[in-house]
Parts: sequence; structure tokens; C-alpha cells
Amino acid sequence: METSPNLFAYLQKWHFLLLLCLVTYVETYLERVNGNMNETENQRSDKLDEDLEELRLTVKEVAKHINESPGVIRNWMRELKTHIPTIQGENGYHYFDRPALERLLLIRKLSRDQNYSIKQIEYHFASGGKDIKPEPTPEASEVILKDLKDIKEQLDLQREFNEVLVQQLKKQQMHMENQQKYITDSLNKRDEQLMLAFRESQQARQETAAASQETPDTKQKKGFFSRFFSIDT
Repeated sequence: METSPNLFAYLQKWHFLLLLCLVTYVETYLERVNGNMNETENQRSDKLDEDLEELRLTVKEVAKHINESPGVIRNWMRELKTHIPTIQGENGYHYFDRPALERLLLIRKLSRDQNYSIKQIEYHFASGGKDIKPEPTPEASEVILKDLKDIKEQLDLQREFNEVLVQQLKKQQMHMENQQKYITDSLNKRDEQLMLAFRESQQARQETAAASQETPDTKQKKGFFSRFFSIDT
């Protein structure tokens, strides 16, 4: 069956119109979807802003929110308390609202991403973020020299202590030697005195014993000879 040129052209025209209608419908649908998505996103954004305005987080909650430990948060509060605008509740606890949360996020960025110390962060806030002065980092050689200097000072102190200790030991040893000499001399002198007393005692006993053994005849003879020699004399 042959198709006439007019019929073919007619079908092409209707086919084009159908495609045009389909494209128009799809574009309209996409615009409607995008509009709904934008409206939903705006509603979510408004709700998020509203939630952030009413935000009240504890230390543990804010630590979890910014992926830090509660100990780190408490340290920041202690060291940078004048720069973290917390809200103090009736119970005395500190709560974090939106400005405080933003400040903690900035502190975390300065500390973790830029390796700022607490002093540098404090200077950053005090100066309005201008002319941040990094802390001077000592060279390795300076650190080694300082350590060697400290070691030398400790060795000098130890040497002085050892000298004083040696002098004290010498004095103590000399004192002990003198004391030992005094004891030895005292013992020797005592022994000599004892020996002398013993000898005198022995001699006295011998004389007493000899005197007690003399007979009357011996005494008479001694008297005769004594008188004889005394007369001759």
C-alpha cells in the first residue's frame, strides 16, 4: 500500500505537535517541582534559623555537635571565657546559643585547621582578627643548647654536693680516729695503773708474809748483832 505525500506530511505535523505539547508539559511540571522544592527549602531554612535562634545546648551536646570532647570545650571556656558568649541558666549551668556555637566553630577551625595555640586564639579575638602574631618557635639547636645548659647546671650542683659530702666524711672519719685513739690510750693507761697497783699489792703481801714468819730467836739474834755493831760503831 503506498502512502501519499500529503498524508505523510500530515502525520509528521501531528507528530511534531505532540512532541511540542509533551515538552511543554514536562517543562511546566519541572517548574512546578522546582518551585515546590524552593518553597520547601525556604521553609526548612526559616525553621532552621528559628531553631538556631532558640538553640540552648549543654556542654556535652555542643561538644557532640562540633565533634569535640567535653573536656576540650571546658578548657576553651576556662581559657577563653571572655570570648565565648554563653548563657547562664537558673541552675547555674552554661548553655550555648547560636552566637556561642558559631564562636566555638571558629575556635575549632583556628585550633585544628590553622594550628593556633590558646594564646594566639585569644589574641585573634582581642585584636579583631588582625595582625595575628604567631608564637616564636625555638630552633632545635636552641632547645638542645638549653637542655645541655640545664644538664651542666645539674652536674655542677651534684659536684658541689659531692665535695661537701667528701669533706663531711673526712671530718667524721678523723673524729672517729681521734675517738678511737683516746679510747686506746685510756685503756692502756688503765692497764698500766692496774698492773702497778697489782705489783704494789703483791709486794705488800710478801713483806707482810715475811714479817709474820720471823721467830723469837731470829729477833734476838738480830737484836744482839744490832747492839754489837752499834757498840763497835
